[in-house]
Amino acid sequence: MSEVTYTDVVVIGAGPAGLMTALALSRLGVGVRIVDRRLPGEVAGQADGIQPRMTEIWDSFGIGEELRRVGTHVHKTVIYKPNENGTGITKGAETLNIAVSSTKYPFEVLAPINVIEGILLDALRKHGVVIEQPIVPFDLTLHDTCDDFPVEISLARLKKDYILSHDISQTDRNNLPDNLDAVETTQVLRAKYLVGCDGARSWVRKRMNILMEGDQTEPAWGVIDFMPVTDLPSCRAKNIIQSPTAGPMGYLPRPNGTARMYVLLKDTLPSDSLSTDEQRIVQAIESGFLPFKMKVIDVTWSSIYRVSQRVADRFSYENRVFIAGDACHTHSAKGGQGANASMTDACNLAWKLAYAVRGWAKPTLLSSYEDERRPYSEALIEFDKQIFKLFSPDSISSEDYEEIWRLNNMFTTGIGLRYCSTLIVSGSQELAPGLVIGERFPPGAVVRQCDWNPVDLQELMVYDGKFKLLLFPGDIGQPMVAQRFQESVKALVSDTIQDKLDVMEIIAVLNVPKEMDIHSVLCVLPVAHGKEDSTGEFYSEFGISSEQGVATLVRPDGHICMLIPLDSSAVVEAGQFLGSL
Repeated sequence: MSEVTYTDVVVIGAGPAGLMTALALSRLGVGVRIVDRRLPGEVAGQADGIQPRMTEIWDSFGIGEELRRVGTHVHKTVIYKPNENGTGITKGAETLNIAVSSTKYPFEVLAPINVIEGILLDALRKHGVVIEQPIVPFDLTLHDTCDDFPVEISLARLKKDYILSHDISQTDRNNLPDNLDAVETTQVLRAKYLVGCDGARSWVRKRMNILMEGDQTEPAWGVIDFMPVTDLPSCRAKNIIQSPTAGPMGYLPRPNGTARMYVLLKDTLPSDSLSTDEQRIVQAIESGFLPFKMKVIDVTWSSIYRVSQRVADRFSYENRVFIAGDACHTHSAKGGQGANASMTDACNLAWKLAYAVRGWAKPTLLSSYEDERRPYSEALIEFDKQIFKLFSPDSISSEDYEEIWRLNNMFTTGIGLRYCSTLIVSGSQELAPGLVIGERFPPGAVVRQCDWNPVDLQELMVYDGKFKLLLFPGDIGQPMVAQRFQESVKALVSDTIQDKLDVMEIIAVLNVPKEMDIHSVLCVLPVAHGKEDSTGEFYSEFGISSEQGVATLVRPDGHICMLIPLDSSAVVEAGQFLGSL
């Protein structure tokens, strides 16, 4: 009988969703084991575009700077259309790839998946977590949920030599536990929770009888990573191309002068010969760019696929087993959402798991994961269908493309993602129109009072498991405003709020010159809490009155969950909200 070991959370799958889940949990002090069916160094998915909101999230994990250093920054999109005589393409329009101003990173970062996963792996190792591989699950039982460790999963460690000598695909490895020659050891893990991040053909999802709803599209697409030799003037920009000979194509610049292309293949799928598939893609590309030269060399990966646009009918089972990433939503790569949607799933779920594991909230908190992420996934599929139509064999209108991208830019960048659930409290929006309840907290430049260092408010939104209560008192140079703020600050040391300080950080953001003596106003503010000072520019930017002020409570994942009139009851109201979790 296999030895039984215990952990808080088991993560199945080590793609972007699994790695981000494990990293977030480990940062929050939760015991986590992560297993993957791949061999070390193998990659599975090929997502490579990181949107502005995900770059902000990576900053909250302390890894954003490395991503921006190694990735290609895409600011520009160029649209090509058929020329007048239908013999080739001509430039139709140039536009911003990211037309959103309310972010520090108005660009998309492109990097190979092995680079993206490598940064996440390095961060995980610093927390003492390593990927256990190649391991596949073969049994999953959910015991009485009153049990401390109700999830029981049986795992088989596979023999690397057997996989290599028999050329077993990653998907087929799920069948190997029945083959004694392929299995090195087995083990049984007992956990409080399990998260399945094991891809579009998720074993966890199937085991829990969770269904995928939606359709598979008919057209076949080719994708290829290569080194372009070209005279295309916009080869370092994103290019959307409607070729009269090859049909719709998408061109993405990548690091070190490389590129990725998506090509609609007009004829039927051939045999499974890789060289035949690659040849079809290359021929379409080289003919589709005329009159420009586009020679494909140094191909590192290519594939032919059909797009599934599907969403799982549930994202969890009994609030003990969860699915994330491609396991619960599949779509095309045209909108650049793959890894972003997967890692956002992880960031939404992880802090809630940590609160349940550490006893900071009731397990019912976990229901909000599906309540928030499933509607987003459905919206993602609807957007994907719009984009997919633009890449149809029919003639593409550059004006139509620009318009649909403009209308959806807040969605595609992740900046406009707005949650609606029991964790989002409506009301008092008029106190700060620029701080939208349910959306992520926006950037804002301030000066730190203690040392006059310039910082950004988003830098304070570290993914550390804590809610952030930001107090915007207004102009405390006015006696009435100062008095009201003092009353609010005194509430910070009241008995009603003390037991919440483990999960809440309180920050005062002042609308006064940094030289002003604020000791008399903030003398009772606990010294562990940050005190910020600003010129007041973002007060007007956020729509905050200098006379009335506002308090805003921000969740551990950076989303604003409530706005409160700033008076002595504001802090108490925030404490009551946390007590209701």
